[in-house]
Amino acid sequence: MQKAIKAVIFDMGGVILRTVDPAPREALAKRLGVARMDLEQAIFSGPTSLQSEIGELSDVEHWETIAALYHQPIDSWPQLYSEFFGGDEVDRELVDYIRGLQKKVKVGLLSNAWVNGRQKLIKLYGDFLDIFDISVFSSEIGLRKPDARAFQVVLDQLDVEAREAVFVDDVSHNIAGAAEMGLHAVLFTNRESAILEIDQLLEA
Repeated sequence: MQKAIKAVIFDMGGVILRTVDPAPREALAKRLGVARMDLEQAIFSGPTSLQSEIGELSDVEHWETIAALYHQPIDSWPQLYSEFFGGDEVDRELVDYIRGLQKKVKVGLLSNAWVNGRQKLIKLYGDFLDIFDISVFSSEIGLRKPDARAFQVVLDQLDVEAREAVFVDDVSHNIAGAAEMGLHAVLFTNRESAILEIDQLLEA
């Protein structure tokens, strides 16, 4: 009998890389005189963020815009970046699980990420991208989730059909986009429940 699921595709931010200590981000928001939610909205969903995620603007230009927005010196953006992500960590247990998945299925990464996202990830957290058969960053292909074409790039590189793949993400509209494509979509809320749901799909 042919195996139904041939690939599992993961998001990066909010899934593998998560904010485990909110204190640095809260402190930065307080220093800038803004609510943390508003700060995150500007950094992750503002127009320059979306431009950088499809490769139309450098990550530096995006962060210089953030500095200017909060009346900070333009050249202070590296410090803002460092403070904002100070509480983020890679979930090493999830990384180990994904590494184990390689023995059963193909594994891929699809991340909405600014220009230089791959390089920043490796510099800050080490090169663990070798756990994936393929890794795709939106700024490198000019397409971001939930654009169906972004999902198709990953499916093509993994050489699987949508119905043969599981997609794991913490953002509901990305999950909806994947489901519309015919992928088995898993909304990430925590490591344990995501692993359980993936394993159930693999065993079905």
